[in-house]
Amino acid sequence: MSLTTRLSAVLLIGLALSACVSTRARHGYVIERGETELEAMVGLDTKESVLARYGEPSMRAVLTDDVWYYLSSTSNQRAFYQAETMDREVVAFSFDGEGGVAEISRYTLADGELIDPVDRVTRTRGKELSVLEQLIGGVGQLPGAVDPDDVQP
Repeated sequence: MSLTTRLSAVLLIGLALSACVSTRARHGYVIERGETELEAMVGLDTKESVLARYGEPSMRAVLTDDVWYYLSSTSNQRAFYQAETMDREVVAFSFDGEGGVAEISRYTLADGELIDPVDRVTRTRGKELSVLEQLIGGVGQLPGAVDPDDVQP
């Protein structure tokens, strides 16, 4: 076997093996070096101290600003397969009326629930046009003619 054939075989095997490598990704809040978890003292810490320590929350409560959520998840993906969530943590800081920490709740991947989205489609009025009908439909339609008496100098 020649040197180029061996080199080609080695490169081909290396390329095939590299396609099987899994990729791990972290999303959301990443705990800083030295921290073990998100924590605050109930009744002692405030919105300002939580904001200064951990930064902006990943999400806030929809109607009020009394609950802040810090989300973190780790996923693993191998080659072209769908990513699998390995770990998820949600820390919710609830605040009282004065802005002090009232409660800290922790949720993990085990606390999550699968939901089945509704696949119904809301129909709209009008005709659905294909791409070809949309292209041809505009042919020959020019903007209205300008009346010379309406032109202002």
